Amino acid sequence: MNGEPTRIAAPVALGASASPDSIRRAPTVKLRAYLLLAAAGMVGGLAAGLPQLVALAAPFAAYVALGIALERRPRLTVSAEGWPDRALEGHDVSGAVRIQADTAVDRIELELRCGAGVTSQGPLRQVLRLGEGQQEEVGTALQVDRWGARHLGTLACGVSDGFGLIRYELAPVSLGAVRVFPRGETLRELINPLEEQATTGSRVSRQRGEGIEFADIRPFVPGDRIRKINWRVAARYGTPYVTERHPERNADVILFLDTFAEVREGAGSTLKLAVRAASSLAAAYLARRDRVGVVGFGGALTGLGPRFGQVQQYQILDALIGSEVIFSYADKDVRFVPRQMLPPKALVIAITPLIDERFIGALVDLRARGYDIAVLDVSPVPLAPAGKTASDVLAHRLWLLRRAALASRLGELGVPVTEWRGEEPIQVPIISTSALRRRSRTLAA
Repeated sequence: MNGEPTRIAAPVALGASASPDSIRRAPTVKLRAYLLLAAAGMVGGLAAGLPQLVALAAPFAAYVALGIALERRPRLTVSAEGWPDRALEGHDVSGAVRIQADTAVDRIELELRCGAGVTSQGPLRQVLRLGEGQQEEVGTALQVDRWGARHLGTLACGVSDGFGLIRYELAPVSLGAVRVFPRGETLRELINPLEEQATTGSRVSRQRGEGIEFADIRPFVPGDRIRKINWRVAARYGTPYVTERHPERNADVILFLDTFAEVREGAGSTLKLAVRAASSLAAAYLARRDRVGVVGFGGALTGLGPRFGQVQQYQILDALIGSEVIFSYADKDVRFVPRQMLPPKALVIAITPLIDERFIGALVDLRARGYDIAVLDVSPVPLAPAGKTASDVLAHRLWLLRRAALASRLGELGVPVTEWRGEEPIQVPIISTSALRRRSRTLAA
């Protein structure tokens, strides 16, 4: 289950309700038509002296009079219950609508009006009939198609009397809001940091010390502990040898999210892909007991310092779904980032479309300060195709060459850049980045 996205067990929130006092009474089209026919027949028959018209209008008038005489105001309570306030993108959100009738109701019409980005998995309209003192619970499931803060929708409830002359409308019942977290991917391989922290974790350090993983065997020197002596090797060579091991450490990982600019086409967006990548990486690193933080670096600075645990995963997801591009001309650099958000020896994974020069300058500055940096280039190329004219095609080719030159320049500074297009799994660029980092360390050695 290494790196597996955690399914969120959400707390349950009670929905709003509509009480009998909020019922609004209104005549139906049938009542208006019957009154018009009765009035026309009566007036026309009396004016023309034709009793036949009065006889034709009399049943309509009698029907209306009987319906109004037998009218009873319904006493009905509708409430939405059991709807969660958190969900994962693309997963169903289930809840129920409870209808309590204090008086008999012949026809109850329920209409579900979904919010933006929410689709119903069942019928939008239902018709019920309840006797006096009965209650009915109608379950339904909704699917939220995109991460973010979403309003699930409202439930409209209408009641018609037995004669169909009067309609009662209850105030719409809100199903509440839900915070939809981005759906992550399972990552089996991650970018390993160059340096680990001193605290214990599940990552095998390249250093040597107290641990479990075997490192080497060397001759005994004064100061070594007796319990580190390898007695088999000592008996074989006739002199003491000790076993060295690799300690288990954790790492600080900072997800450095570019919120200066984005490229958008239809439902696709580089920011949407960046948030999905960040959520996957956060879940995977936290599963390895690393400390993970997130920094939204753009027109507005947001972020969380590195911590570990499931609570930190929820907080990171809350921060990610609030990510948005805020237009700004401000000249920002990493001096604006609080020190606790960028601790020393941290692995900084920059997730960016490499569009804004301010973010690129921040990467160069971080590298100059000695940070270990890897760049996940959320490619805007699929979202920005070339135009049809010759000048548009030439401009597009120049733009691609500029992006390639920028990636090469960052690579010369020791910052590997890996392009990721949204149609492929996130694991692909992660493996490529790890290979680039291993190759650069081999060449440096």
